[in-house]
Amino acid sequence: MLIIRLGFSILIILFTQLSKIFVHGGRTDWSIEKNPSFWREQARLSIDELLKTRDNTRIAKNVIMFLGDGMGVSTVTAGRIRKGQMNGQLGEDLITEMEQFSHLGLVKTYNIDYQTPDSAATATAYLCGVKAQLGTIGVDGHAKRANCPSSIGTNVSSILHWAQQAGKKVGIVTTARITHATPAAAYAHIPERNWEGYDTRYFGAIQAEQGCVDIAEQLVSHSPPIDLLFGGGRRFFYPNTTRDVEDSSLFNSRTDKKSLIDDYWRGRYIWNKTDMNKIPFGSSEPILGLFEYDHLQYEADRLSKGKDEPTLTEMTRFALEHFLKTNEGFFLLVEGGRIDHGHHETRARYALDEFAHFDDTIGHAKQFLKDRGVLNETLLVVTADHSHVFSFGAYASRGSNILGFGSLEQLNVSDVDRLPINIIAYGNGPNFASKRNASYLYSLDTNSTQYLSPSALPMRAETHGGEDVPVYAQGPWSHLFVGTMEQHTIAHKMAYAACWGDYINRDGCTSSGTQTMSSTTTRPTESSQSTTFSGTQTIRQILSIKIFIFIFSFFLIIKTND
Repeated sequence: MLIIRLGFSILIILFTQLSKIFVHGGRTDWSIEKNPSFWREQARLSIDELLKTRDNTRIAKNVIMFLGDGMGVSTVTAGRIRKGQMNGQLGEDLITEMEQFSHLGLVKTYNIDYQTPDSAATATAYLCGVKAQLGTIGVDGHAKRANCPSSIGTNVSSILHWAQQAGKKVGIVTTARITHATPAAAYAHIPERNWEGYDTRYFGAIQAEQGCVDIAEQLVSHSPPIDLLFGGGRRFFYPNTTRDVEDSSLFNSRTDKKSLIDDYWRGRYIWNKTDMNKIPFGSSEPILGLFEYDHLQYEADRLSKGKDEPTLTEMTRFALEHFLKTNEGFFLLVEGGRIDHGHHETRARYALDEFAHFDDTIGHAKQFLKDRGVLNETLLVVTADHSHVFSFGAYASRGSNILGFGSLEQLNVSDVDRLPINIIAYGNGPNFASKRNASYLYSLDTNSTQYLSPSALPMRAETHGGEDVPVYAQGPWSHLFVGTMEQHTIAHKMAYAACWGDYINRDGCTSSGTQTMSSTTTRPTESSQSTTFSGTQTIRQILSIKIFIFIFSFFLIIKTND
């Protein structure tokens, strides 16, 4: 009898834990949600977590900024559903990795001259701490787009520079070209984002004579060198008389005959994952990895083609291993750059799968830092530069394939032509003349990466959206990232947390950017997240508990029969 009572006690504990998992997300059906007690318990647990939250006011030894290019609120929501459905769940109730962070705010993205922004001026805002004109990088608002003379004397420094001044390691990891708008704002100063290389088409002798230098040359000439750079865009670093090292059918882009890697780069250069994995962690030599001729592949394509190209997760993991080996503290910018490209093409499958992989990278990084015992001294910030005119709706039933049509019920077909309605649509884009006949609609494979979602207005490429974007934060001083904020304040808040740049002598810091005795009290926030489960964790937890319950119940039956 003692064994039986003990068994039932354990079962109660297990069922309690299982109910918490169901409450937090990752469900495969919604039958449990019919009970009012389910929603009351969910509310109680969410309040309990908030009450456990304490502000972490220690100095951030490390700062990691995760930038989802084009990741507006609608992309986060649709991406959440897509990620859950990729794991066999309903999707709507999944809690993504970024949504498990302790603090959340909204960010105003406008440029000083444009209501709807671009990635160059927004990157200048969140990395350099000042807003600027559309299309400009690392310069203040006096610089005019594509006007070299106007940019002379307007340079503004970035948080990467501030971290270097404080003696920290610095790195950039991106799935886009390393000279693209987001990464370029960390190190370059230029009035035109398309001046990525001396290619004559965009940048040539006229701009050079006026005193401007293309972005690729600025990168290799950066002093001191950036410790780690992973991305794509090899073509801007080699003469156009040479062929790409990986695909000999492609010629490189530079028309000034300069070979930047051979003649200017002061460090190690690699172009594939095999060579990346050979590099010892913690080496002092700067590392430049250019893994594609242009942007890195979409994750869906990389999986199908199997090229020797690292994933965003693998590049980020390498950077963390590399920097933690030195124990000097670091700043790392991690960009999921191709979310944006998928949206511009109105290929929703690409955009949402890129979001899912970006979110996985955040989860892997957080777990890695936790395993190494440095999570509590690392500020993690996740945000976007801008949104897109991307929407989803159509009164789709719960668990409907987010890439497909609304279920064929009265509310999910058009009340004009009685034909199915796409769940996903864009405000503008190339598929504005989308056909509306039954045979065509039923022939579509909306799950395909090549499928173009319908759009309302005609554009060759879909445009950005102008609404606010989310910012998620966890770690030291993450409580600064709440409410509605201007985008440029993000750079200042990260610098404040780490005692870098203008904040090296703020209250609580010494002149060297370290913690003073008066501010050593740390109130961690991570404990408040301990009962939150991601989709993958949920599946593992549920399976483990169910298996244990089955085995233990079987054991009890045998004992009872004895």
